Amino acid sequence: MSFLGIDSQLRTNESFRSKSDDSYHKCSCPFEVFPIDMTSVFVLDYMHNVCQGVMKRLLYFWKSGQKPVQFLNTDLEHQISTEQVNFQPHFPSEFSRLPRSLDELEFWKATEYRTFLLYTGPILLKCRLKSSLYNHFLLLHCAIKILISVETCLIYNDLANNLLRKFVTEYPEHYGNEYVTYNVHGLVHIANFVKIHGPLDNFSAFKFENFLQIIKKTVHSSKYPLQDVYNRILEQNMYLENNIKYPILKKEIDFNYSTHQDITATLYEQVLLKNFKVSSTKERDKYFFLFNCCAIVSIDKIIKDSSGHIMLEATKYENLSPMFNSPISSLLIGNFLVNTEIKIPKCLVELSNLKYKCLFFHTSENQAVALNLLHTE
Repeated sequence: MSFLGIDSQLRTNESFRSKSDDSYHKCSCPFEVFPIDMTSVFVLDYMHNVCQGVMKRLLYFWKSGQKPVQFLNTDLEHQISTEQVNFQPHFPSEFSRLPRSLDELEFWKATEYRTFLLYTGPILLKCRLKSSLYNHFLLLHCAIKILISVETCLIYNDLANNLLRKFVTEYPEHYGNEYVTYNVHGLVHIANFVKIHGPLDNFSAFKFENFLQIIKKTVHSSKYPLQDVYNRILEQNMYLENNIKYPILKKEIDFNYSTHQDITATLYEQVLLKNFKVSSTKERDKYFFLFNCCAIVSIDKIIKDSSGHIMLEATKYENLSPMFNSPISSLLIGNFLVNTEIKIPKCLVELSNLKYKCLFFHTSENQAVALNLLHTE
């Protein structure tokens, strides 16, 4: 079934309960007994709708679809797969899965489709995908990055909605009317759910999928599995609340005191914050975007002084430019080109000044791509 219209009158809680659309209702819904808005509390989950739905379909179109939408000959597919795998060492430790090649596309999980949509896709597809298809893909990329961010999901909600409506409107031109499925049509409603419930991760299934492995590890008895899970989760939450106090310093290392005036200072490899890990030694965990200035830093040292205050010695990059300017400036969604040749002398940064973690990919000798890490695992 194809869903080609995008301007039909929306159902309301009242019209749903009164069953004004005879062709839609087969019987009464059990949830109608509750005092809830039937049209807003049942949401579209972007894990299934966008990542495993639209993004998966697009990749299969490009990889093995019928012409003219199939673009990946053997050489291009190999190039993209090679680069995708080469990105692995640069992915921060917060990612539950590292990117895999297109040869394994049929085994990809939802998180891998999300990674391609939000991060690697715009880099890997540029100059490889037909320009009209690439620009069409960027509509989806930009809209979802707007709606996933706490900062932009409401302020630029209308902009994201317009981008998604344009994506759906142009979809038949590129892929055919018959492929405007429920998932594709659902994109025109996502921005409205964000207005009601907040950024996409507030109501996505990712958190439940990720929690399944925790649940499985807590089951030790086949006789009372639910009680087992419940008690272990309570214990874990009590432990987290009472025992974990951030920041947490890890792996003390030797300090070259000749380069630092405070001989009582201590140097560490890592510091754990509530939302991310900071490392001075691992490339994947070194890059951050700062509050209050358009700059990215690379952490060189994690220093605790004699008073217990933690500071970060860092290399700062301020020469940032957009990756693209259409359909919107990529600066708005946290995609940057970085001139790595121009560096500011070493500076000290407060932990509280770290805003976003970055994926940092070197694309040439003097240039890199920095992408703000916006999703939550």
